[in-house]
Amino acid sequence: MPALPCTSLCFLAALGVAASSAFDITNQSMGLDWQSSNATVGVVDLHGATWKLSFEDHFDRLDRAVWRVTDDCSTQGGCIHNDEKQVYLKDQVFVQDGHLVVEAVDRAHASPNAGSRQYRSGKLDTSTSFNQQFGIFEARIQLPQGGPGIWPAFWLMPHGGRCWPMDGEIDIMEYVGKTPDDVYGNYHFGGGCNANRHYDSNVCGPTGASYGLPLRQGGFHTYKVVWTPGAIHWFVDDHEFYSLPPRGCRNPALFFLPTKPFYLILNLAVGGSWPGDPTSATSFPQRMLVDYVKVYSYLGGSIDTTIMRHSTSSPGTTRAAASPATINTTNI
Repeated sequence: MPALPCTSLCFLAALGVAASSAFDITNQSMGLDWQSSNATVGVVDLHGATWKLSFEDHFDRLDRAVWRVTDDCSTQGGCIHNDEKQVYLKDQVFVQDGHLVVEAVDRAHASPNAGSRQYRSGKLDTSTSFNQQFGIFEARIQLPQGGPGIWPAFWLMPHGGRCWPMDGEIDIMEYVGKTPDDVYGNYHFGGGCNANRHYDSNVCGPTGASYGLPLRQGGFHTYKVVWTPGAIHWFVDDHEFYSLPPRGCRNPALFFLPTKPFYLILNLAVGGSWPGDPTSATSFPQRMLVDYVKVYSYLGGSIDTTIMRHSTSSPGTTRAAASPATINTTNI
């Protein structure tokens, strides 16, 4: 993938849930209908509609034909983004005890492309094997123990997309160790290269939110988005905490939701413009564990957002956002 010069903003703001109580969409899945060797193909009813399982991996093994694992800079168009301090290496991604492990360690690495890096970590994606337009994208994840500078994420990027963020970016889950009980959902978009309108209140106001959980107690949580042609809904443990489009969009003609097929990304960054750098309070190794990843395509039915919003009681709390932080990248 060619380098995509861009500037990504991680401004997570307070929100209001926006959408009608029910709406119909047509089947727009354009991804590869793929399952891992461990997948259970089936049709399910979720959120008042019918969906087909189109991708599933329970990580009994790491299938490198499905997951492209970044190794230094050789499998990416760029190297270091967002002023991060890690280098991604293939040995930092592996399967252990039935879980995908993405591990960050405090061990220097002399990268031929990125120079000397203080930390090693892992990143993997499905850019060469699976992508889908619209659907449910879900993963069950145990986050790292945290601390300053720790930044795991589960997110989506457009397959064959133009210069960032012209075709959008959906961040299903982001976590920064300096706010140890919050997870974040976010959407980036723009009309040109580096023109991230995500934070511009003259366009549509905030396009991100945080959700409070007792994350320091450990354990797995389920993170997902339900993405349709007219809306994106973010969930933690089946509790909806955010949706787009937002209410009160001042210039709705400038706001758009993504339409291209998107692929999956999992990574664990160390340091950067948003999380800050590790300190003496940050211990290593840090591990993000992934129990499964699932994707569903839409088959039919009326999606009831009232059901989505109130289907599950949750111990979590929707948060006001952190302060904006500009994230400079040369390639996503």
